[in-house]
Amino acid sequence: MKAVLALAKCFALSSVREWDALFWFWLFPALLLALLGAAFGGVERGEMELRVILAAAEKSSLAQALLQSFREMAKGAGPSLRVEILTGVDLTRVRKEVEGGEAQAALFIPFDFSAELLAGGKASVQILYRRGEAGSSAAASFLQEFVEEFGLALLQGEGFLSRKIPVEMREVGGEARPLRYVDFLLPGVLLMALFVYGLFSVPSAIVRAKEVGLLKRYFASPLSKGGYLLGFSLSALLVNAFQVFLVVVLGRLAFGVRLPFLRPESLGFLFLGFAISLGLGFLVSAFSRTYQGAMAWASLLNLPLQFLGGLYFPLTAMPKVLRPFMAANPLTHLAEGLRASLGLSTPVYPLWLSLLVLFLWLCGTFAFSACALGRKDEGFFRPLFCSV
Repeated sequence: MKAVLALAKCFALSSVREWDALFWFWLFPALLLALLGAAFGGVERGEMELRVILAAAEKSSLAQALLQSFREMAKGAGPSLRVEILTGVDLTRVRKEVEGGEAQAALFIPFDFSAELLAGGKASVQILYRRGEAGSSAAASFLQEFVEEFGLALLQGEGFLSRKIPVEMREVGGEARPLRYVDFLLPGVLLMALFVYGLFSVPSAIVRAKEVGLLKRYFASPLSKGGYLLGFSLSALLVNAFQVFLVVVLGRLAFGVRLPFLRPESLGFLFLGFAISLGLGFLVSAFSRTYQGAMAWASLLNLPLQFLGGLYFPLTAMPKVLRPFMAANPLTHLAEGLRASLGLSTPVYPLWLSLLVLFLWLCGTFAFSACALGRKDEGFFRPLFCSV
């Protein structure tokens, strides 16, 4: 274990001794956040995807008419508005959905609402939305306007000219803070830092070691291949942890970004980002015989995966023709999952699908890398079921 820790220390120190590595892997993520945050940090996000729930505890004709009318109206709003209709449910379930971030707002029609309304009672519908989130506030306002217009038209048709459907607004969950572009950007910059380090720094060190014959000497020593990769992984974890800390502190001090990164689910997605980026770096190293070849492979993957992963812009802004590539991109699911865990947005893809895609990428990159690294041909592709 001492040899593994010594190797990890050596790799970590080497990342600060070279000026290009010091800039690109340590300083560039913070610089990118500073530049984009200064330029767009105070601007609220424009187009965003909203997921709303329409729930009714009763199955009256009035409730069904309201739900159906909203569903028809929402079809014209495009893919930015997703509507889920639930009937025969109670307020507790609806509140849990909104508090947990599964939906940004919900309209709840209580039991006996129709009878009390038409009888002149104090019945009201309830609109629940997450506290301090721009998307939730927009969805709640949208629901309120619709209920008021629907109620006005319906009640006038019934002869109740001076009556309207009462609406009760409730804030649940969330945190009291506005959503700005810099809030949206910060998780993307963190994932970019992890991704770029894994994709460029890992192949740079490993392939250079192969070129000068150092990798063979490592494997000829008592240090095993697993120990070598573990030491390299520990050094990468140390550097990435510093990168995350630096970017988060800069975002907090310079732009007032206060995101709950210490949530278990947020830390989980950051660790998945680290592991998948490391696996991609090992995979590029396994395919590459020369340093130039490794950098060519890394450059080929870098920008397409970043910009099709929604790190800097919402996925809804992307053309439809690119969406199949986005769905297969691990950065897409990392960014969606991380932002959802921070309460910034409702993910486009369900959680089980995101975790499945990330699991396949994680297993695939490490399995292929383990089969190829350290072989006699020094890095050419080998079948998945080869022996290590």
